[in-house]
Amino acid sequence: MKQAITIFLIVFIVVAVATKIVLLNIPQEPPVIHDGNHIVLCHSEVRCPTCIRMERLIKKVLKEQQYADLNINFVSLEYDMPKNREFAERFRIGTLAVILLEQKNGKTIRSGDISDETRSLIRTPDEFVKMLKAKLNEFYGQARHQ
Repeated sequence: MKQAITIFLIVFIVVAVATKIVLLNIPQEPPVIHDGNHIVLCHSEVRCPTCIRMERLIKKVLKEQQYADLNINFVSLEYDMPKNREFAERFRIGTLAVILLEQKNGKTIRSGDISDETRSLIRTPDEFVKMLKAKLNEFYGQARHQ
C-alpha cells in the first residue's frame, strides 16, 4: 500500500511540474492596456495576503464617486508571467508594485510608481487609503478638498 501511494505521489508531482513547464512556454499575448487612466497592481502569480489586501483597498477607493468620475481602471498584472515580461522590465518590477499610468494612442504618456508608499502603509489601511487618494489626486490633477 505504501508503495502504491508513493508511486501515485511521484506521478502526480511529475505531471504537475511538466504541466507548469508546458504552460509557461506556450506563447501568450502580452497584456493590452487600453487608452485611459489606470492603476496597475503588479503581483506574483502566487498571491500573498498583502497584495490581496492592497487590491481590496485600491478597488474600494476607485469606487468612490470622485474617482469613478475620473474613469481610473484597475489592472491586475502578474509580473512573473512570461507574457508580462516586457511590462515588468519597462517599469523595473520584480516584486509587489503599484503603477499609475496614463495611456493615449496606445502609448504611455506618463507613469508614476507609488510602490514604496503602498508597501510601507499597507498595514495601516486608513493611512494607505489617505495616501492613495492624495497620489491619485496629484497624478491625475484632480486635487479636491476632502
